[in-house]
Amino acid sequence: MRRLGLVATDLDGTLLDRETYDFAPARPALDALRERGVPLVLVSSKTRAEMEPLADAIGATGPLVVENGGAVVVPREAVAGWPPWRQVDGDRAVLVLGVGRDRLLAELPAVAAEAGARVRPFAAMSVGEVAALTGLPEPQAALAMRREYDEPFVVEDPPGDDRAVDARLDRAARHRGLRVTHGGRVHHLTGPADKGQALRALLHAWPGGVRGEVVGLGDAPNDLALLLAVDRPIVVPRPDGSVDAALAVRLPSAERAPGPGPAGWARAVLAVLAGEPLPQVGA
Repeated sequence: MRRLGLVATDLDGTLLDRETYDFAPARPALDALRERGVPLVLVSSKTRAEMEPLADAIGATGPLVVENGGAVVVPREAVAGWPPWRQVDGDRAVLVLGVGRDRLLAELPAVAAEAGARVRPFAAMSVGEVAALTGLPEPQAALAMRREYDEPFVVEDPPGDDRAVDARLDRAARHRGLRVTHGGRVHHLTGPADKGQALRALLHAWPGGVRGEVVGLGDAPNDLALLLAVDRPIVVPRPDGSVDAALAVRLPSAERAPGPGPAGWARAVLAVLAGEPLPQVGA
């Protein structure tokens, strides 16, 4: 059994409860990781404005992968041993991997038209609308709207099967050098970077290298790239106990967490720390 070197995790529906955004049930595993000195990297579609206070609340002091891989953010005081980063912003160093929001908003109408779908981005919504859509309180919804490298949108009156619509949207985006992924509640238009590419860049730059096995946890299609980038992928099931179909097809040999949300996340991480196997997704 390889030594655990690092845990990289999605947030919504994984470390955070899908509806309440609570992480309290994960506290025993978070404490165990901290006690053993295992770095925890948060990887999310959330903005930097959302993730920094959330990381503080969780006690995650490591780098953050924000906006579906649009950027990697590292505390500046920890950057001395890292390669040069493209910009320093406040007390953080930022490696930008994504495409700016202005371009994403300019391209989205053409992507939607080619896919035959009617869409509405966060940029066209009020704070109240985003709060209602996401279940976030309005102050947190306002932080979620501070996008830089990823534009969330909803598909209105989707024509036909959801998976077919998703495929058409992504194909139209790729014609323009972009990507569309589907998270728990919304779709995301991003540049060519993704969670997996951002994590690989982070691991490549890690001072002294990561010594041990890299474990990744996620629950949604936009976590696929993250799960493909790690040594030991663990899929967190949905509240009804099912596993996302896209992840089940692409990762049948990945392990499956014992339950949904932060409680299932904690049980999976504690099993990893104890050297215990988990059932496979395809079993």
